[in-house]
Amino acid sequence: MQPAEWIRFIAQFARLNRCQRQTGMALLRGNAPHDATVALLEGVAQPRLACPACRSSHLHRHGHAHGLQRYRCVPCGRTFNALTGTPLARLRHKSLWLDYADCLLASDSVRKAAL
Repeated sequence: MQPAEWIRFIAQFARLNRCQRQTGMALLRGNAPHDATVALLEGVAQPRLACPACRSSHLHRHGHAHGLQRYRCVPCGRTFNALTGTPLARLRHKSLWLDYADCLLASDSVRKAAL
């Protein structure tokens, strides 16, 4: 984007209402909370990565699903990710997990964490 276009683009924000500004900010942020959660989970799981079915460490990367790296076990052929076999495996809304963890550490109520 050219500098003049950027200035015109930024000037438009002054004319937006509160709801439109919040929507725009959410779009600009993108998947940052989700990406941070995925990076944290994969970073923790990487050193001890092994097939949950046969415990083999002979693995191949096998694409991505829902932002997480998938792996295929060469000996048994099963696929899995860093969350397979953990309590987090089937949970949704990864972008909120770090916020929930902060609320748990602060001893906040479940209701307050949901807001």
